[in-house]
Amino acid sequence: MKYLWLVSLVVACVPSHHELRDPVEATITERSGFDRKGNISAILAKPLDARAAVAIALANNARLAAALDDLGIAGGELASALGLGPLTVDGQLRWSDKGHEYEVDAVQNVIGLVTAPRRRAAAHADLAAARARASAAALELAARTEIAFGDFIAAQQVAELRHTAFEAADVAATLRERMHTAGNTTDLAVARDRAAREQARIDQARAEAAIELRRETLNALLGLSGDQTTWTATGELAAPPEAAPALDDLEPASVAASLELAAGRARTEATANRLGAETTNAFLPELGLGVSVIDRDGDIEVGPAVRIGIPLFDQRAGERAKARAAAERSEHELTATAVELRARARGVRVTALAAYREARHLHEVVLPLRQTIVDQTLLHYNAMDADPFELIVARRDLVDAGQQYLEALRHYADAMTEVTALRRGVMIRRSDDGQP
Repeated sequence: MKYLWLVSLVVACVPSHHELRDPVEATITERSGFDRKGNISAILAKPLDARAAVAIALANNARLAAALDDLGIAGGELASALGLGPLTVDGQLRWSDKGHEYEVDAVQNVIGLVTAPRRRAAAHADLAAARARASAAALELAARTEIAFGDFIAAQQVAELRHTAFEAADVAATLRERMHTAGNTTDLAVARDRAAREQARIDQARAEAAIELRRETLNALLGLSGDQTTWTATGELAAPPEAAPALDDLEPASVAASLELAAGRARTEATANRLGAETTNAFLPELGLGVSVIDRDGDIEVGPAVRIGIPLFDQRAGERAKARAAAERSEHELTATAVELRARARGVRVTALAAYREARHLHEVVLPLRQTIVDQTLLHYNAMDADPFELIVARRDLVDAGQQYLEALRHYADAMTEVTALRRGVMIRRSDDGQP
């Protein structure tokens, strides 16, 4: 009965599916505002905006599902850490001229009870780390999706500008060719305008290809394929606010909220406890308690059985060295993460403020100047004081300034999405080319 009670206790410690995932779902909902239960078909039936895209990604991304599956692995490791292992039964049977004798020993290794506090603490810390990583994976996915959606919208707007620029270059080249036919311009001028038109054609094609590339980036994040990839999107990049964002507290706020640091601290705690358990096992590798029964020609004797492992030739030096190295590595990784997080927060602050200033300057100074040049050139053209090519060039310069403004808006929006992600507790890792 005692063993049955112990087995029942151990089995009861296995976390259920809801026990493993509910804290993670609560963290995701609290920090992102999404509950990961969106109806994908219903959302795709309408043009997507940024929130709709994030809702699909959180509900449908297979990478995120795999990260959540890690919780089941951590839960299984927690149950394994609480187990005592099998009951060992040894039997011996002997015959002689004087009779027979048999002996049965049933021994349960209870060294697990000695190291249980350490192993239990390590397993719980591993589970906490897995929960933090899963929550971080969801929040980072939300941020990446928001950035990718903004990039897609920007690509659409840039393509519209490039189409306008091509039309202007085409008009200029066509007009120049007509003038050349009439003998009113040079071959050099015709060649220059034709080259400008072909460059505008290349820029337009490149912009249209960029839309499709951005779409596929989004499809991967949203977990969409087949007919689901025919979605449409609505919206445009928002103009920068009147006042610059308040980011002076970004670094301490990022450190306080960081799920990656929380996971690192949990891993450090887990490795420290495993090192303690290995140290105990080195000096007491086995401790078994049980019962011994001997039958000597019908005379049965019953008594306790004790089994003790003596580390005479094996003191688990290798296992202890690995556990110690794992503990040191986790501490170094935690330190590195903290340094990288602080540097990233400072860098994002600089990027966001610089993009904000650039976007505001383009919006308030450069674009109005370019528009004034177009308006004034048009007046001079109507007064027959400017040729049509000057007007075309002015409009082309306005388009170029518009694209520059869109790029600044995109950089500002991406940076502010990273700001939000840092405040939510995640740091978006960058590739070698700087892309999130």
